[in-house]
Amino acid sequence: MEGSSRIPDGFLLGCASAAHQVEGGLENDWTRMERELPGSIDDGSESGIACDHYHRFRSDLELCAHVMHNNAHRFSVEWSRIEPAEGVFSGPALAHYRDVARTCRELGMEPIVTLHHFTLPQWLADAGGVLAPTAPRLFARFAATVAEALGDQVRWWVTINEPAVYVVLGHLLGVFPPNHTSLSETRLGARGLLRMHAASAMAVRAVAGSHGWKARISIAHHERRIRPGRALASLDQAIAGLSDYLFNRWFLRSCVSGRVLPPMGRGERVTGLRDSLDYIGLNYYTEASAEFDITSPSRLFMRQRPPAGVPLDRFGNGIDPACLGQALHTLWNEFHLPILITENGLADSGDEVRTRYLVDHLSAVLKALDQGVDVRGYMYWTQMDNFEWSKGYSQHFGLYSVERSSMERHAKPSAAVFAEICQSRTLPAVTTEPSRAR
Repeated sequence: MEGSSRIPDGFLLGCASAAHQVEGGLENDWTRMERELPGSIDDGSESGIACDHYHRFRSDLELCAHVMHNNAHRFSVEWSRIEPAEGVFSGPALAHYRDVARTCRELGMEPIVTLHHFTLPQWLADAGGVLAPTAPRLFARFAATVAEALGDQVRWWVTINEPAVYVVLGHLLGVFPPNHTSLSETRLGARGLLRMHAASAMAVRAVAGSHGWKARISIAHHERRIRPGRALASLDQAIAGLSDYLFNRWFLRSCVSGRVLPPMGRGERVTGLRDSLDYIGLNYYTEASAEFDITSPSRLFMRQRPPAGVPLDRFGNGIDPACLGQALHTLWNEFHLPILITENGLADSGDEVRTRYLVDHLSAVLKALDQGVDVRGYMYWTQMDNFEWSKGYSQHFGLYSVERSSMERHAKPSAAVFAEICQSRTLPAVTTEPSRAR
């Protein structure tokens, strides 16, 4: 791609992770599903201790800082560790995550903290999860507690990771807990997540304001661009447009306007929702084409396919870095908020495509910067192979592999390339042609 190969000073470069995927679970809704719902995990595994990052976080962060020269690190706090029973907060768990944030700072990495990354404590799941009327208040209390413990170390906050993905996979398609397939639940869950975001954003701001700390707040928005599969088919155009609005725009526009917006017409005001985003956290992996399918009401009468003519990763996601650039322009032109890329990565078991992937996607980011888009950083997903939700341990997004028996970390060739990029602040030339990840 044409454009600058020099990464600006101050631009954040690092890796992203989620607590359950690298630490394993305690008593959250995912560990229960893994144990009690046969077939819920493709490879039959359970998260267990995952990568044992809970105990090995210092050495893992040292790899990020000293070996890969990262200057930022995104991680999540596990609600079920911090509040194992309703209203009962664990001092040791809070001290642990404070230690993680402080270690990031000591190593020269900006901590980016996610409050909710797909898991819920079992006690809240039993009470209805994100559909529970009390969920916003309970999440705000949890957010305030975490902010009090970590807030002097943390400037960048993510309230909820991928709310659209969470509600679609959990309440519409039944792949995530609570494993329901209800269109009405999906709608109510999305509205519940909006209220949880608004309440937690207010709570973090209140704590930060009382101490004079800086706090930048957003969600991690999953942008999955959806195009009509058959350009001249009016039903494909209609279903793609509706899906793009519901999945890619509804949550963000509601956060900016302060209204819980239905698909058509005006919505209701929600306290604290208006202007609740200081930046846009962007998780970007791929785009999709959509075709109208009368036989699939549970999928909103839509069949999605990967885009034609591009290489695919192990998930079947199309690899097209230009689409990341288009997503950056689209979000910037509509919202004019700074953008932090909170996730971007691919499943590549052989590490054969990841180097080209990194360089091309960062090149698309730098090109967008040159064209005036305010992008503040890029977090690669992820540092090490981990528990990839319903795929178990079968998918490999990491720059490091992890031996399941010994928990030893081994750098892949792409880790050295990312380290070179982070240290030199320059993109290297890569001449290999893109191919399908294996």
